[in-house]
Amino acid sequence: MTYLINRLRFPLRVQLVGPADQTATALHGLAELIRRRRDMHGRRIRIDLTIREKREGDQ
Repeated sequence: MTYLINRLRFPLRVQLVGPADQTATALHGLAELIRRRRDMHGRRIRIDLTIREKREGDQ
């Protein structure tokens, strides 16, 4: 029943913005979270990735 309800829900939207190494780490953490939670089984997820490398002078 949970699977059916999750399929009908709006997609979970995640936006990750940052340098490649930090974005990859965040994406890995998100995958672990989803894998461990039973209520996320069958849930649609939309992930937008934006890789922005730091330029000189950026903090």
